[in-house]
Amino acid sequence: MEPVLTVVLPTWDTFDALRTTIAHLGRQTIADRIELIISAPAADRFQVDHDAVEPLHSVRVLEAGDLTATGPTRANAVREARADVVAFTEDHCFPDPEWAEALVRAHEEPHAAVAPALRNANPETLVSRADLFLGYGRWLAPGRRGVMDLLPGHNISYKRRVLIEYGAELDHLMEAETLLLWDLRRRGHSLLFEPAATTAHTNFSRISVWLDAQWHLGRVFGATRASGWSALRRAAYALGSPAIPIIRVGHIVRYGLRNGIPAAQIATALPLLAVALTVDFAAQATGALFGTGESTARVTAYEFHRAEVNRTGRPPERVAV
Repeated sequence: MEPVLTVVLPTWDTFDALRTTIAHLGRQTIADRIELIISAPAADRFQVDHDAVEPLHSVRVLEAGDLTATGPTRANAVREARADVVAFTEDHCFPDPEWAEALVRAHEEPHAAVAPALRNANPETLVSRADLFLGYGRWLAPGRRGVMDLLPGHNISYKRRVLIEYGAELDHLMEAETLLLWDLRRRGHSLLFEPAATTAHTNFSRISVWLDAQWHLGRVFGATRASGWSALRRAAYALGSPAIPIIRVGHIVRYGLRNGIPAAQIATALPLLAVALTVDFAAQATGALFGTGESTARVTAYEFHRAEVNRTGRPPERVAV
């Protein structure tokens, strides 16, 4: 029997860094129909705990190289996937048992991409709550099902055939997933928010690393979006970037309330959100004018070791495997 869902899980670490996420995948109601693809720097040296993955349909480890960027790695996993639906998750994201089944069921409808509702895996600090609102405010549990103009990056499921149509361009688009989602809509595809699928996301809990991450994320996004633009258009984008925080705050408040988040919770996070969004617009302007610099590698690093970063307050370091 072929798998109905391929789950892609990148890492630059050992199996232990993925153990909690994989345990949640093993508890899925359709675990025996899930193919897991682990993208690791050195596939031949990556040691899989076969007892831990026993509930799943199958597991493969793909060679990801030095992983200074995750876009090509994710795109390659899509090309290698055996299932018609491909879902992405992270080592700091823990899907609830019905997550996979709800995504597969939603893909029976004609949507190119389906995203779950997210909840906070570490809600103890104000920074963590602000980070969740900033990154996922439009897609928080309990949520309201419906077609949307955007979905949350790195936690989306796609119809594989739709992504395959992009060819080599997918490597670039998967690095700044918002651009991929915008292009899917431009091509006439729909994007679905499916709250029946839920997952817990671990957020930054220290303000220093959170703001550093926002800078590098913003710079990569600005540079990727401006790729191929004229110098005049890049300058115009940079000059208009101060409007970005106003637009994004409006989205966070409106969708947060719509998704059932208490107004008081959103209000207490607004001062931190204002700071982070100011960093973001400055970073987007810098990226549009001067490119990514070292930010792509830094963004990739922040995708891993989230618990360690929260504990130490230091940027993540690679573990040799």
